[in-house]
Amino acid sequence: MIQIETITLDDKKVQGTIVKAPGGEGHPNMILIQGDLGYLMCGYLNLAAAEKFGDAAVLVGGADFDAVLSNPIKGMTTKAAELGVKEGMSGREAAKCLCR
Repeated sequence: MIQIETITLDDKKVQGTIVKAPGGEGHPNMILIQGDLGYLMCGYLNLAAAEKFGDAAVLVGGADFDAVLSNPIKGMTTKAAELGVKEGMSGREAAKCLCR
């Protein structure tokens, strides 16, 4: 099952997408939260590939949107850093950097 939601972060909006347990029962969800300039992604997605494509991408763990936005980031691409994402930020803080 796929769940898509618009998430409001203060005055900015992002789109959240969850693919429920794509590997089957007992597997984690695949999560992507998209801003207009880049995205937060879960560990199912590949930070090295995002770097190769020049994406502004941030790696954050969590089982749902709230957790991804609350948890500290685990990594980022060069492009995300250029947009202001820094180590130690929460997913919410990083997502705001990825929006106009």
